[in-house]
Amino acid sequence: MPATAATQRRRRYPKKLPYKPKPPPEPHPFLLHLKSLPSPIAAAAALLSAPRHLHDHPFAACVLYRLARARLFPLVLPLLSALRSLRVPLQPTAFAALIDHLGAASRPDAAVLVFRAVPAFCSHSNATFHALLHSLVCNGRVDAARDMLPQAPKLGVRTNAVSYNVILKGVCHRDGFSGARPVLDEMLGRGVRPTVVTFNTLVGSACREGELAAAERLTDEMARRGAAPNAVTYALLMQGLCNAGRYDDAKKLMFDMEYRGCQPEAANYGVLMSACARRGDPDGVRVLLSDMRKRKLKPDDASYNVLIRCLCDAGRVDEAHRALVEMQLKDTATPSAATYRVLVDGCCSARDFGLGLRVFNAMLASGHYPLARTFQRLVRGLGEESKAEEACFVLEQMEKRGMRLDADGWQSVAACVCSSSSSPSEMKLVDDLALSS
Repeated sequence: MPATAATQRRRRYPKKLPYKPKPPPEPHPFLLHLKSLPSPIAAAAALLSAPRHLHDHPFAACVLYRLARARLFPLVLPLLSALRSLRVPLQPTAFAALIDHLGAASRPDAAVLVFRAVPAFCSHSNATFHALLHSLVCNGRVDAARDMLPQAPKLGVRTNAVSYNVILKGVCHRDGFSGARPVLDEMLGRGVRPTVVTFNTLVGSACREGELAAAERLTDEMARRGAAPNAVTYALLMQGLCNAGRYDDAKKLMFDMEYRGCQPEAANYGVLMSACARRGDPDGVRVLLSDMRKRKLKPDDASYNVLIRCLCDAGRVDEAHRALVEMQLKDTATPSAATYRVLVDGCCSARDFGLGLRVFNAMLASGHYPLARTFQRLVRGLGEESKAEEACFVLEQMEKRGMRLDADGWQSVAACVCSSSSSPSEMKLVDDLALSS
């Protein structure tokens, strides 16, 4: 029987096997050894005493990262000096990470010293340059960071929009919108094209200062310069309008976004939800959640946190609890620790300690737990309502997490246990916990 055309094609072009990605390479045994050592100092000693062929970037970077994470910063520069004498070929990424760690630890002077050590190992890159700018700005040295910009060509680095965005953020924080506008003008004068981040930084600063007209002019300028406003831009404008008491204008702006070629996102709805919550309007928050679903935007835990907090502030904790259930069943959103904490606090404020205990149990099952003050309020309330067994359970959970009850709480629990038919084991638990406190 002659083969059909389809059969001939199948023979000529056999079916492709499914693509199987290659498994990642196994980590080098020496790298695993450095990570397994009990302390960063031991790892540094192992690196320096290792054979010459192991004096390479991945191993040196591993040790430097361990020192930085342990905040053993005084050992970083001596180790760099030793690595330089051993001719270890460190790459710019290691230095950028070190400078970031030093900046986060409020050590800008040390960050400058590490930056100066780079040429002994490799050429500077935008990563090291921007890491230093960020470290200086985050520690209030905006002028020092700004003075670095003219030095970039000597370092073999070309300034770009990211360089100016870092400076702009610091100037906005220190000098406000009026002081930041000249940075944009300088940027344009040097032929650096602003990005959406550049304009959003300025728009946010103007809105925080109530300069809404200037913020709107910046939005128009964005479009003229080829940086189309995005959802964050409109969220900043909406926040400014809400802060000025112009909620209806903010809501109108969100619906006008589509006509300007920008789809609303969760951040835009979040601004309106927060404004509704400040006005004590949980029903308005619900309407916005419903509208999100119509637009195929999935409400997340942050959206529900606003609703739950608003309902709790209004004393409607039963509805807040239903919202917690709804977020999991209807929107498959996972409650965060903040979600549970807001609801447990709300239950304690409304003196609904039975519901508070139910939420508390769900919270523990999810791997979260309340703050110490919430623990104390819950124990005290359960004790005042003569729920000795439940109060002892919460006490036990506090003890596991190293938290202690205040004097008023102990008085409530002791009175509850003594006045009820508590079991000897419960009374012994209270005595043991009281002694340990």
